[in-house]
Amino acid sequence: MLIGALPAKGRKRKELTDMAAEKKAGAVKPDAGEQESRLHDTKLLLKNYRRVAYAVRVSEDELNSRFNAEHGTSLTALESNAELAGMDLSNTKLESYTKALVRSRRMLEIVHNALEAVRLDPDHGELMYQVLYLTYFSPKKPRNRECILTSLDNAGFAMAQTTYHFYLKLAIKAIDRILWGYAARDCMDIVNQFLPN
Repeated sequence: MLIGALPAKGRKRKELTDMAAEKKAGAVKPDAGEQESRLHDTKLLLKNYRRVAYAVRVSEDELNSRFNAEHGTSLTALESNAELAGMDLSNTKLESYTKALVRSRRMLEIVHNALEAVRLDPDHGELMYQVLYLTYFSPKKPRNRECILTSLDNAGFAMAQTTYHFYLKLAIKAIDRILWGYAARDCMDIVNQFLPN
């Protein structure tokens, strides 16, 4: 059947189906906004923060054990002692493990610094900090939203679940801007108004 012979509703469905198939096959490239949102998925980053922080801690303990066994010192001592830092680890497994661990620790530090920067927001900084901290950063993951709401209440921020979700979205947007810069996603229109082509 020809597309022109389909009713308008059927034609639109067929076009959408064809576009989805082309996109899946790689024939249609995602637009810049779609690509950026995949690269800058702040919510996904926050959801995985505890797991990554735990993995980094375990990796650091394991690496310290290896360093101690092979060189008689821990990674922490190696970092703080300039003389030991000259130790030649090139072309060893320890070198690649150390580089990966240092990168991971820096990434966690950047995210943690962004959380602290959210706290400085003049309007709702402490509230957004508490919402983010309890939801994504506290050492132990809360069992459910009620636990988070109870903790917020204990911190002086009593609220209903809908209000919590409003401030969670606001806080994620705030940390997103800090992590990826004000030229990210929703600010591009503003930037384009001030800097026309």
